[in-house]
Amino acid sequence: MANPPLRFSVCVETMFKEKPFEQRLEYVHDLGFPAFEFWTRQGKDMNITLALKMALRLEVSAFVGSTASLVDPSQHQQFFADMNRAAALAFDLSCANLIITSGSCVPGMSRQDQRANMLDALHAAAETASDADVTLVLKPLNRRDHPNTFLSTSDEGAEIVRMVNSPHLRLCYDLYHQQITEGDLTRHITENLDLIGHIQVADVPGRHEPGTGEINYEHIFGLLRELGYKGFVGLEYNSLVDDTASLRAVRAMSQ
Repeated sequence: MANPPLRFSVCVETMFKEKPFEQRLEYVHDLGFPAFEFWTRQGKDMNITLALKMALRLEVSAFVGSTASLVDPSQHQQFFADMNRAAALAFDLSCANLIITSGSCVPGMSRQDQRANMLDALHAAAETASDADVTLVLKPLNRRDHPNTFLSTSDEGAEIVRMVNSPHLRLCYDLYHQQITEGDLTRHITENLDLIGHIQVADVPGRHEPGTGEINYEHIFGLLRELGYKGFVGLEYNSLVDDTASLRAVRAMSQ
């Protein structure tokens, strides 16, 4: 039996940027993609977004739950407030995943203490996520684009997810960030697939569409199909060509 096709989610923050936010959802639908993702609710009418999502029969694969730091305890109150609001919105949108990042390193604080702070925040946030039946996906970032970020490797991210030990916390594996940080993408994906709740793709250099840089995306897409990955693959990149043509080309590459 052939492996099922990958489920792609179009990031409407990086696609069709010349169009109003709501109109971008229509483009996603017209191109035949099943889902979209976005960053934050700021500047967007979520009532209109919900109505369009339902009318167009689109899924919301992910959005950013909070940008507050997990490693800095002085930001935890803001993080928990953000997560409560985001979980409620995710419930309304039937959104599967809330993306979170570690935040920047805290000057003068040991890495061990910062990691303990992160674990405390994640344990508590996972309970909120459980109540809303949503999954937090922890996203490592590369230190070239984000020089002071605490969490940069998928190995440490996977270790943290295992320590929290909640079905409502998984990794957001962004191949652009991980190619810059660690490479060896096939091994990292294969070994940690059970912990990956969401995948995002873009090529290196430039965060452009797959097929324009050094990552062998035909291999990556084939690997994900072979491994039976069932989550969404978020298309979060900046097109070098027309967005519509680019999205069609990436989808064709995956087949």
